[in-house]
Amino acid sequence: MWDDEQGIDTVPLKLVVYLVLVGVIIAIAAIGLKNAGPPMDEALMQRQMGELKSSFQQMQSGYARDLVDPYAPTGNIRNFHLVLPDSLEYICFGVDPDPDNNGILTDTPPGLETDDGNVIYYKLTGGSKTLVKLDSSVHLKEGVFAGGLWAPNVVDGLQQALVIRGGSQSVTFELVYNRGDVYTLSHLTDDVDAYIKPDNSGGLPNGLLVSVQPDSVPADGVMAARVSVQVIDSMGINVQAEEQVINLSSSHGNLSADQIITNSHGSGSTNITSGELGLCVITARSPGLHNGIGEVVFTLPPVVFEFNNWIMSSPGGGPADELSADFELKHDAVYSVTLTGWGTEAHWPLMSEEWAICRIEIDGMLLGDKEIASASKIDVPSGNVMLSAGNHSLRVTMTNDFNVPLLGDRNLYVATVMLS
Repeated sequence: MWDDEQGIDTVPLKLVVYLVLVGVIIAIAAIGLKNAGPPMDEALMQRQMGELKSSFQQMQSGYARDLVDPYAPTGNIRNFHLVLPDSLEYICFGVDPDPDNNGILTDTPPGLETDDGNVIYYKLTGGSKTLVKLDSSVHLKEGVFAGGLWAPNVVDGLQQALVIRGGSQSVTFELVYNRGDVYTLSHLTDDVDAYIKPDNSGGLPNGLLVSVQPDSVPADGVMAARVSVQVIDSMGINVQAEEQVINLSSSHGNLSADQIITNSHGSGSTNITSGELGLCVITARSPGLHNGIGEVVFTLPPVVFEFNNWIMSSPGGGPADELSADFELKHDAVYSVTLTGWGTEAHWPLMSEEWAICRIEIDGMLLGDKEIASASKIDVPSGNVMLSAGNHSLRVTMTNDFNVPLLGDRNLYVATVMLS
């Protein structure tokens, strides 16, 4: 019997060579993937930084929420979903969180002259720190949610920058305003104390800022203005001074509270009304702080007569020939009189069109005749009149009634008459 032992020895040798080649290919591929990781991560970060830089700059042209006013509407707001690679060690919005380059983000030396909020820093493992310079109009700051509002996060009198470490993250930023400074506030808080440039941050309580909204209110004893007081530092920047006792006084009018205690934002508010005309000065005082002053003007309250009725004929021409009202005034003043209403047009053939003519009298004094040349509601100024405090009477009539079958019926609809 014939045996071919050479063929048997050859098969295992080919298999060994094949496995060695496969192993070499896998090793080369693994090395390639390992070396490709950092460039891919860097490209991902650079693309997102370009989008952030453009978006932050565009935000600056939008509406900024006034931090002094607790009732101000939300400022220009944008949400960003950051896809952060595993190799990212940190990304910081507004400042370098590791200025001494020792890899520790929580040991920034006190008193260091840091960035001013117009930068983004990030670092990938094995790479150097990357600086993204933003437009000079952009100032990023970290926010903290307290008392139902987002406000700048202040630690030891220093405003902070937002630091994110590890994992993809959605971050919302809002444009806010504070005593002349506009900046972009994060709706996210971290556990790293990376502070913004000290000479542009909130310091120790120094004074009081008083704002009144609206700054003009009718002096009717009912309509109120909101008086808000904010603790500020020597730079005029808000300070989060909680439970600060503030005493209020006014030159006239009625404050709903003459003492307020500040909330976690260092602010508080109350209302003021007045039945007296003129400028009202409100003063806020607190021990150890400079006084704050705010102003509100109490204006002549309007008097509105709501008739919502037709005048169908001229005086003496039948029913519905006038509208009248008695009223009382609290102030001596010059009043502007305005009628709101509309009319119907009617005229003789070959004659020009003619609308209803309105006549207003106060205490028997004629203010003048005004044509109501509109079939839809319009405001018609009817003159000015000096009136004293006390009781008065108002009379509205139509002077040119016209009612001819088949030709037309001229009438006047009076919605309101306002004295202001």
